[in-house]
Amino acid sequence: MVQKQWVSHQMTVCTYSPKRFLGLLFLFISLNFLNFSAHGAPSQLSESSTSQVQKSNGLKNHSSPYLAMHSQDPLNWLDWSSQALKRAQQQNKPILISSGYFACHWCHVMQKENYQDPVAAQLMDQHFISVKLDRELEPDLDQYLIEFSRNLTGQAGWPQHVVLTPQGYPFSAFGYLPNANFINTLNQLNTQWQTQPDTITRLAKKAAEPLELKRTTPIRPAEFKGLLLQAIDTQMDDFSGGLKGTNKFPESPVLLSLLTLKMLPENQQAWLTLTLEQMQNQHLQDHIQGGFYRYTVDPEWQIPHFEKMGYDNAQLAQIYFLAGQKLNRQDFTNTALQTLTYMEQHLFNPKLGLFASSQSALDKQGIEGGDYLFSRVELQNQLSKPAFKVVEESWQLNRPAPYDIGWHPKPTDQYWPEIKQALQTPIAVIPVDEKHIISWNGLALSAYVSAFESTQNMVFLNKALALAQRLTDQLNSQQPPRALDINGEKIGLATLEDFAYVINGLQKLHQVQPTEQRAIDIKNLNTKVHTLFLNASGWQANQQALLPGQNRLPALIDDAIPSASALMECATPKAGLSRNPFYAKALRDEPLNYASYLSVLNCQRE
Repeated sequence: MVQKQWVSHQMTVCTYSPKRFLGLLFLFISLNFLNFSAHGAPSQLSESSTSQVQKSNGLKNHSSPYLAMHSQDPLNWLDWSSQALKRAQQQNKPILISSGYFACHWCHVMQKENYQDPVAAQLMDQHFISVKLDRELEPDLDQYLIEFSRNLTGQAGWPQHVVLTPQGYPFSAFGYLPNANFINTLNQLNTQWQTQPDTITRLAKKAAEPLELKRTTPIRPAEFKGLLLQAIDTQMDDFSGGLKGTNKFPESPVLLSLLTLKMLPENQQAWLTLTLEQMQNQHLQDHIQGGFYRYTVDPEWQIPHFEKMGYDNAQLAQIYFLAGQKLNRQDFTNTALQTLTYMEQHLFNPKLGLFASSQSALDKQGIEGGDYLFSRVELQNQLSKPAFKVVEESWQLNRPAPYDIGWHPKPTDQYWPEIKQALQTPIAVIPVDEKHIISWNGLALSAYVSAFESTQNMVFLNKALALAQRLTDQLNSQQPPRALDINGEKIGLATLEDFAYVINGLQKLHQVQPTEQRAIDIKNLNTKVHTLFLNASGWQANQQALLPGQNRLPALIDDAIPSASALMECATPKAGLSRNPFYAKALRDEPLNYASYLSVLNCQRE
């Protein structure tokens, strides 16, 4: 652990953005007996059994850096496919899906403490079909698992573990566990499956039954705006900014929706401004390397988890450009420009013309925040005497360091340019997930368009044009990919999110520079996405769902990124009017989860 403030291993996960699901919880109450307290004796494995555990698995040389890093775990990980279900049914074993991502600190801890432990690995191989999932490549499946965990246990986060019957019905879920708890949980899950498979299967099937879609009174823009603002009034932290909670996330879809409104109530306007100030001035932003971290683990924006995601930074760049214009704040525009510079310097791959997905919270030695924190000795060695004296006083170096390995820099009144330059970590040193995800690059396209609209600098327009062409070519290919690897090879199949974010970016670009060819591209991509992802029950997040209980909802929620179904409803507003009565109830019940639908209702009204 890096942070001394961290209280409990059990509470430390790469947390899922705090959303509240109110609908399906009652269906899972009867399953609670399966969520064990994780007590009991671990299995005793013979010396010979542990020595025979394999030293590599099918994830070797995987195009996902996250999956590839698990290739040396001493257990038989499978990549997600129909083969996992077939093998589980042939062997009558539950499926254990472990979902995470490269930049996630606690995913690395889970690997070191559990997956690389021979006792735990042997238990997993003996009693489960173990699947390792890169959540960034399978966002639809990951969302389903996260939602199941939250409905069942009240919490979710990465690493996320969900246990399924051999037929693919989820019945238990847990996040990070210390080694002894993990081993005990595996043993008890196996005991329950061996003794009560029929009961488990029956209850899991019942819990996975699809919701019956019911038509309700359509929701109108004014009604939803009122509900959204009321929900923000209830949840906003008007002292520190952001929404109430022990963790603080950017909540980009909510902020973006508010910035599209012509007027806000005075208290909402003050809260929005405070939130933007806190995010840029406190420790959500990296004041040395640039860019925003994923979230802070305290309510005052002081203690970040150190992963930096491409989707956060692309959205926040756009948000700060819009806020700079709307609120006439040059400091917000400067923050937007600095965020784009960070993305270009740290994430952009000029050979591919695309942005990589993230930078890890861990340095190459496996230390969380190691690339961003500095000890007193390091500060003294790297700074001039006058600059160090300023830092010593400003950062209170005479007190115990807030982190085990040192201090997290924050701007000083004097010598700041010198300090910032002296503390730069070489870019090549910071671990990067070299997946270039199409949808997140679509968010970057929108950020470039906002940059051009804000500054009228042709450099940003030219970069938007180049990125737009690259993304259009990928989605127009015979098998549109979810991502490209470091060599430009395709990974996975494009999801609704990929099409929606790119189309949205192309539409924004078309507004500032309309061309006949771009109009044709937008029309063709709209036709393609309707063919691939729209059916009688609404927008489908993926082309194919392998799990029988993978429910489809009439509207996809916002998470850290905007609802893909919301963006697509705006792409063809007249065609989407007929779906309003089916998603209206969800918007009324949980307006904060559907903030992006504020734009949809305005699109349909126009």
